[in-house]
Amino acid sequence: MAHTIPALIDFEASCLPEHGQSYPIEVAIARTDGESRAWMIRPLEAWKHWDWSEEAEALHGISRAMLECDGLPAAQVLAEMTEFVGGCAVYSDAELDEYWLEVLCQGLHASLPFPIRYLGEWMMSRGYTRPQVVAALEQAKTLLPKEHLAREDAKRLAMVVRLLMETEAA
Repeated sequence: MAHTIPALIDFEASCLPEHGQSYPIEVAIARTDGESRAWMIRPLEAWKHWDWSEEAEALHGISRAMLECDGLPAAQVLAEMTEFVGGCAVYSDAELDEYWLEVLCQGLHASLPFPIRYLGEWMMSRGYTRPQVVAALEQAKTLLPKEHLAREDAKRLAMVVRLLMETEAA
């Protein structure tokens, strides 16, 4: 089923790429219709010896033990993400999210299921002003203040988009 609504994606990772070879550990997608999903990703065997940052773990609160215990198989995560996205255009506020989707797909020898577009380009193409974007972001941060949790970050971005779209309708 094709959706005409935007979807926002956010990944958490084992570390930032500048700190070593990183892999995705959590991903969330939130659509602007209010639906969202999040998945913890059990590391692929190929990633077992890649880098892990204690600093990143402190930010997102996900340990290696949690991934082994509660993480889902990477192939299942990719399949469920693809199904959830449907025909939505997928956006992110950071290029790193596309990088981690690529790492996930490469690890599974799969092609990218959808492109990830930069959210700033969507905002510019629709003519939103900086004050409009800042106001929407501040309102969303007040309602969803937790950061560095994929589910909360994706939901907050979806809320920003929804708030901006509501200014168009008003």
